[in-house]
Amino acid sequence: MHARTPSWAKPNTIRTACVLAISFALAVVSNAVAQSPAEVNVVTATGENLVGELVSIDSLEAAIDTANEVKHLPLDELSQIRFDSTPLPTLPMRVQLSGGSLLSVTGLTWDDQTVTVNAARQSPLQIPVKELQWVRFRMGTPATDPTWLGWVEEERRADRLAVRRNEKSLDSIDGTVTGITRTAVQFQMRGNEIEAPIAKLEGVLLSTQNVGPPSAPIQVTDTSGSVWNAESVRLSNGESKLQVQLAGSIQHDVPLNQIKTLQFAGGILPLSEAEIASSSFGTESSKSERDPISLDMQNWFSPDTSEGVIRVNAPGQIVFRIPDGYEKLVVAARRADAVNQFMAARLEVLLDDQVQWTGVLQDRKSLGLELPLGEARLLCLKASPLPGSDASGKDLSNNDDPTTPLRSGSSNTSSRSGPEHNLSGTLGGTIEWFSGRLLK
Repeated sequence: MHARTPSWAKPNTIRTACVLAISFALAVVSNAVAQSPAEVNVVTATGENLVGELVSIDSLEAAIDTANEVKHLPLDELSQIRFDSTPLPTLPMRVQLSGGSLLSVTGLTWDDQTVTVNAARQSPLQIPVKELQWVRFRMGTPATDPTWLGWVEEERRADRLAVRRNEKSLDSIDGTVTGITRTAVQFQMRGNEIEAPIAKLEGVLLSTQNVGPPSAPIQVTDTSGSVWNAESVRLSNGESKLQVQLAGSIQHDVPLNQIKTLQFAGGILPLSEAEIASSSFGTESSKSERDPISLDMQNWFSPDTSEGVIRVNAPGQIVFRIPDGYEKLVVAARRADAVNQFMAARLEVLLDDQVQWTGVLQDRKSLGLELPLGEARLLCLKASPLPGSDASGKDLSNNDDPTTPLRSGSSNTSSRSGPEHNLSGTLGGTIEWFSGRLLK
């Protein structure tokens, strides 16, 4: 239907004038957008700061107009480009791609072999199913984050539905995801087709059997909280959108006024490669009264790092120095595969000697965390026997066995009362911190 033209309007004159006026206004706005480079603060690899306007960027260099001149800076000499933009409210739904991109989204659909992702406040993008790593439908909470983040970092042989049992705990169902609609996840379990309502789910995690570690040299962070791991970026002179090339031949355009930062190579540091400030095995009370057996146990069971995994035997800890510029820790913890007797272990993460996170491992379930680093200079990963349990998980609170781990507040300081003399307890408390990384 067409709206009735008011009697006072003369269509042949006023309508033509309106069209011309609107066309002229749009042309002016479009021209203004195209000719307004973004204000940026450039940080070079040597720490030098440069303020100006981003004119263009390609696979080799960025052109920055500093008012006096246009400087052409090689990308391999840059650390970060910061944009003058304001962060927007966080959305609950997030998606991770196999190339490492972590996206804030308003929804997605999976049809056949293609997933359509509605990136927050941007145009949709289509990706092959094999490029989807996980989807989290809900905002995380302190109660559900450790379990979810632990699953995210684990290797998975099958797809997994994460079911929210209640507001504090999650269950998992392994099988094969065959599709996702606006309201349900289509799932095969033991040959049976089911439709799991999204309202009942925390998220979906896809198999990681053929997923390699992300290696994109550039991270583009936008104002909605998405982090695009880009193989390359491109901005032509006068354009208002940054062209982002992702792994898997996926291309997406991010509006310049929605970009927070461009982070170049060096934005991720594997935690196992960070400088170790100190490491130790044993309780504080036992360290002052070392006998030969204690010294041997210290040598055998002190924390170590190999193949990207940090192993800590309870009671023990390892302290890393945090290099300048890193803002976030991502890490997960699990029981070592070789352990078949479980000692309940309390895990702690400390920044500058202040406890920032705690968790308890009772079985083989992994726990994960993401933690802002603030201005901290030291990061400590600590594992301790949970008071009142042995390597089999039994409650020993009333047991006078001298090899029982000391309970908190105990005054027994016998040199043989610490868990470092209980070999099965020590092996049962072997914790692996894995997938640890520091992010800029």
